[in-house]
Amino acid sequence: MMGANRSRVLGIALIGVGSLAVAACSSSATTASGNSASSSPASSSASSGSSGTGSPFAAAAAANTKFEQRPTSIGITTPVGKTIPKGKVIDFIECGVPACVVEGNILQSATNLLGWKLDRINAGMTPQTISDAYQQAITNKPDAVIGSGFARALFEPELKTLASMKIPVLEAFVGDSTGNGLTGVVGGPVNNSLQGKEVADYILANSTSSSETIGAVVPSGFPNMVQENTAFGAEIQQQCPSCTVKLLTVPVTSIGTDLTTRISSFLTANPGISWLWDGYDDMVTGLPTALRGAGISNVKVATISMNGTVAADIGQNDFVTSAIGTSFPEVYWREIDLLTRYFTGQPYSVDLNDATLPFWTITSSDLPSDASSEAFANVVSYQQQFEQLWGLS
Repeated sequence: MMGANRSRVLGIALIGVGSLAVAACSSSATTASGNSASSSPASSSASSGSSGTGSPFAAAAAANTKFEQRPTSIGITTPVGKTIPKGKVIDFIECGVPACVVEGNILQSATNLLGWKLDRINAGMTPQTISDAYQQAITNKPDAVIGSGFARALFEPELKTLASMKIPVLEAFVGDSTGNGLTGVVGGPVNNSLQGKEVADYILANSTSSSETIGAVVPSGFPNMVQENTAFGAEIQQQCPSCTVKLLTVPVTSIGTDLTTRISSFLTANPGISWLWDGYDDMVTGLPTALRGAGISNVKVATISMNGTVAADIGQNDFVTSAIGTSFPEVYWREIDLLTRYFTGQPYSVDLNDATLPFWTITSSDLPSDASSEAFANVVSYQQQFEQLWGLS
């Protein structure tokens, strides 16, 4: 979780490439009547951080209890063990939205610490400009290339060229896996599946009915969210066979335009929905106001990732009850850790194990004071822990 969002890059990357179908994971036809309408959104979500009080789903409640504990470890304890060379040049393929600037800033804080140089290449917002950015990296001949959210289909020819040049290429927050030219992926399919499960466990842990009707809003152009939705639906079905998941698939272009209207109409047409998973943080902006305007008051909203608006909504119990998942700093510093091991001839499998990333389900009961910071990290001491791995402290 952090002040900017990690999923939005994929939507930008895939506009013009073609949308992927999102599978609706719905269980039986039985639907719950939903929670009774309350006098205000605040009272409807006041118990959202109770970690499963009264929930009939013991396994989900137990999992959620662990997720609601703030992580203290970056998930890696093996030191690099060798002197890390200075002077390395890393090209960061930076997309054309503000959140990618945040990613670059986080990477730069790590490369500066190691005496490396981070060259930031503006990749714009179209498939052509993304391909051109990777072509620029080929021309630059850096020691490594890092991208974020770009499906490899967008730069496959350039990836093959970089591989032939023996230049390592890393990606973060994608649906692709390590291999075939990608030296490493952090925040890949395992991360996506875990986050989808984490959302499902949170909702079930805070449900009291054994036949809930749950809504899910998923953009059609995000491969990582396709994976999250699959895991979300599978966990709901496994833990609650009598629950129903109703899916609203939305175009990427609706985010920031008419998305809140679409969601309001969806909930009005499905009044039995008591819980809603609304994709990621940017998709929640403006939603409480839209729901109030539509006369909706009996739904609770969970999302993945955190921004300032989501933090405020959670703090006020204003429909939005939780922000879920990993955070930027630990992911991007882990990519730099991977490179320290790569450059010193060390195995780097520890960096590729997404299951050890620090996941956290944040609710109003544990909302940190700095949650709206753009560089907010789940693990407070992440920098000191990486410094220890690198022999800098």
